[in-house]
Amino acid sequence: MTNKFWLWLAAGLILAWAAVACAEGEHRKDGEHEAIVRSERGAKNKEPCRYVRSAWSECDSKTNMRSRVLNLKKGDPNSCERTKTIQKKCRKPCRYEKSAWSECNASGEMSRTDVLKSNSDPSCDQSRRVTKKCNKNKQIKSAKDKGERF
Repeated sequence: MTNKFWLWLAAGLILAWAAVACAEGEHRKDGEHEAIVRSERGAKNKEPCRYVRSAWSECDSKTNMRSRVLNLKKGDPNSCERTKTIQKKCRKPCRYEKSAWSECNASGEMSRTDVLKSNSDPSCDQSRRVTKKCNKNKQIKSAKDKGERF
């Protein structure tokens, strides 16, 4: 046999030995044989925790957060949390329909006027004006005469 065969055989045996040595689980000896009994991982052995959700709280204007409480409905109270509180950011009360951007002006800025959506908080401004600097590359391209392409 060739040297490559022996090299591959040795490498395979080393990998097999390393896999057995690193394997997690319980070692059992039955007479002359040794076996590794693996324990199942993850949530397979656990009963799932199920919760009843309360309504979302009103938005806290200081933190811009709202919360809700989850109460345990189904599951082991020893392994599941009996109550959980979750929080998330509030949606912005003022929502606007965005309009198209204007052309770049002489000072290198473009603008648009957005109109308040009907489902927004009535205390919001009915419109807002947004201004931003123009992209220099777009400014140059729009200023060039492109001509016809063949």
